[in-house]
Amino acid sequence: MTATTPARAATGSLISPAQRKSIVAACVGNFIEWYEFVLYGYFASTIAKLFFPAGDATAALLLTFALFGVSFVVRPLGGVVFGYIGDRHGRRGALAAIILMISAGTALMAVVPPYASIGVAAPILILVLRLVQGLSAGGEWTGAVAYVIETAPAGRRAYYGSWQTITIVLGMMAASLSALLFTEVLSPAALLSWGWRIPFLIALPIGLVGLYLRLKLDETPEFARIAAADAHERTPLRATLRHDWRSILRVAGLVCSPTMCTYVLLVYGPTFLVTDLEVPPAQAKLAGFAAMAVLMAVTVVFARWCDRVGRKPFLVAGAIWVLVTAPLGFLLLHQTSFGFLIAGLGIVVIGEALMLAPQPAVFAELFPTERRYSGLGIGYNLGVVLFGGAGPLVATAIVEATHSTYAPAGYLAFGALVSLIAAIFTPETLPSARKR
Repeated sequence: MTATTPARAATGSLISPAQRKSIVAACVGNFIEWYEFVLYGYFASTIAKLFFPAGDATAALLLTFALFGVSFVVRPLGGVVFGYIGDRHGRRGALAAIILMISAGTALMAVVPPYASIGVAAPILILVLRLVQGLSAGGEWTGAVAYVIETAPAGRRAYYGSWQTITIVLGMMAASLSALLFTEVLSPAALLSWGWRIPFLIALPIGLVGLYLRLKLDETPEFARIAAADAHERTPLRATLRHDWRSILRVAGLVCSPTMCTYVLLVYGPTFLVTDLEVPPAQAKLAGFAAMAVLMAVTVVFARWCDRVGRKPFLVAGAIWVLVTAPLGFLLLHQTSFGFLIAGLGIVVIGEALMLAPQPAVFAELFPTERRYSGLGIGYNLGVVLFGGAGPLVATAIVEATHSTYAPAGYLAFGALVSLIAAIFTPETLPSARKR
């Protein structure tokens, strides 16, 4: 490697070994974070039986998903807190603290006694730990995206940014596989008694691995320049609300459809298939797993194209795709055979992938370096708390209220319309595409 290669890597499309190592470390931490965060969703039916009063299974499930949603309510606060730390003191420290919080919260959930042993204290403890998870999740994706985009070569930001999406999906797949493995290997009694706790306990050692990797990170070149010039924002939250409020609203709107697809189809989806369409649990989980694999594969392909032709066309096309295919996807799901389950989920997540591919890059490019973590933290988490965390709860509630198992398709279509409007009003952020 010549002496000029690092400079070319910083401004073009080549990448240095140091850049690659930093991006990998950030992405590995993101994988760990999301494995731990969504594990709760995959064991929702078990948690409902253990931590809520017996009697009404639907009510217990609704309460379980309500706690899932409550953890999203505090995500904007996590975004603000870690955004301040990241913009004032550096990305590295914030990301290290986040991985420690989520791992501790997840592992402690494994040792909470059931409702039968300690009564109402059981769901209260679960609530507290979900709030800890929510606070850390509020700063994770946004901080990792800021780190990766500031580290990646300018000509490949969408591609390397897309690995933040890939590692989220990989974390969800790992959680899904864990749930599938323990559900299939253990008897229902063993799973309910102790088996479900093991995947949560695993969070502690893998979290320590993530902490080690993140403590080895260097600060990003962009943030290092800000720090060297002492050009930090003294009050990043106030500054981003004053100067970047349009970008915050755009990000919140763009997040709407993809996050609804993720939590309604991939987190709530297996539970919906089992409880409402009477699909065997193993088939439901495997169908969700296959849909995640489709999402990962096409997101990487679309991200490469985003670095060539621009971000905006993919944002618009993805929202339209979900708007059109959501009803078709649920029609296919109702056929209940395994092939139709994969097709029903897969056809909708292609639209999700079209939107997710450019999002890390375009979100980061909408904010200046000195306010990027805070701006991302507010906008992204505002969208997630409004549209994502409530997804399983809303989907369960509207099925119950309408007595229609097709109702979630309308919910997804509404989210796609919100994201389409936001995409129309979002400027192109790829410089070469703006010039055409």
